[in-house]
Amino acid sequence: MDLKIPYDGCCVTINIPLPDQNITVLQGKDPAPAKDVSTLTQEALSAPIGKKKLSEIVSPGKKVALLFDDFTRLTPVSTMMPFVLDELKRGGIRNEDVTLVCANGMHNPEYMNQEKLRERVGSDVFSNYKVISHNAYEFNELKFIGITEQLGTPLFVNRFVAAADIKVTIGRIAPHGDMGYSGGAKMIMAGVSGIWSIIHNHTGSYPRRGVLKNPLRDDADECARMAGLDFIVNVVYNSKGEPLQVFAGDPFEARLKGIEYGDQHVWGAKIPHLADIVIMAPGIGKDDYFMSSMGGLGIASNCLKEDGTIVVVASCKKGWSTEEYLESGWHVSKDLLNYDYPHLMWLLASRAWQEPHLQYQALVYYVNHIAKTCHDYEVVLAGAKGISRDEAQKLNMRCIQSIEKGLDYAIRKQGKKAKIIVIPDTYTLPLEQYHTCC
Repeated sequence: MDLKIPYDGCCVTINIPLPDQNITVLQGKDPAPAKDVSTLTQEALSAPIGKKKLSEIVSPGKKVALLFDDFTRLTPVSTMMPFVLDELKRGGIRNEDVTLVCANGMHNPEYMNQEKLRERVGSDVFSNYKVISHNAYEFNELKFIGITEQLGTPLFVNRFVAAADIKVTIGRIAPHGDMGYSGGAKMIMAGVSGIWSIIHNHTGSYPRRGVLKNPLRDDADECARMAGLDFIVNVVYNSKGEPLQVFAGDPFEARLKGIEYGDQHVWGAKIPHLADIVIMAPGIGKDDYFMSSMGGLGIASNCLKEDGTIVVVASCKKGWSTEEYLESGWHVSKDLLNYDYPHLMWLLASRAWQEPHLQYQALVYYVNHIAKTCHDYEVVLAGAKGISRDEAQKLNMRCIQSIEKGLDYAIRKQGKKAKIIVIPDTYTLPLEQYHTCC
């Protein structure tokens, strides 16, 4: 079978010398939008899920914290926010009673400076409301709420959020490597929590992408209940960042509806069986660096038999990573390669990594999504130009510079009867069954 697969900025044709019935290509529906986000937001606010309208929840004199995500997310905040603010006004809330909080989580708060905040919320809103950027590293800007029962997380949250009578969020729902899915409570944990609260939560469980609940998500939900999260306005968008649907209302019920919608209509693809070989590509324009190319390993392992082989097709032509990885201020070096898997687990479990505000998020991602998969499964990196065999071997990864030779190796290893699943981009979420709210 000949298949086109993303590689090095375009699509290349690969030949898989096995019968067509042995090969399954997984891809979500990833539709185009049918309505504009303004209409979607208004419709969601007019018929919230599991809650009264926002205008009926608030009352004159109440203090409101309206949380929103930063520019590392594609949420159309500036378009959605005026409709949320109008709904608050209908409930008697004055401008001076609202604090807009950029929920940066562990991200560098300086990334969302005044100029970026104005751009994020829109000039009119910025000029008429108090807008702040959450700083997880400044103890005096936090308030202690309590300790969770799920993971024993000491919960510190932004003091403006803690002081508010009503907490509302504008964010997104999408598959998430650690939380299963983003949205809902994630705007509290990690959005407006303190650094050590976030670190404690983030080391609470292994990632389970596509899993509706896990200890880390349960802990985050408990944090949101403790902090008093009242109402969410969450968007689901396609792989291009185009909004498809908005879900508003109860932080838990509305999020579940968003997950159900995304699974069935956007990113979800049912796995017909576990595979002997999974061929994974990050997607067009997503394979320049090794670290970002490996984001699909967790997805691939969801489809694989215990003794199976993952083949990652990625150029990695620009090497290990960008100088600043993920968000402004997150530095990642090849020092991580100097630790074997047990030592990495010790660093993660003991929270002993130096300068957590610079390295910790990289450590969590590296251990949970790369090192663990390479420890548990055979992983072949095929077509890489900027990663050496020695570097790959430190991860227990086999590096084969030719895509064809990488595939040939996997097929020889697994045999001519091997079942193969191909995942041509990291936006697709393989699922044994769709999650539903019933």
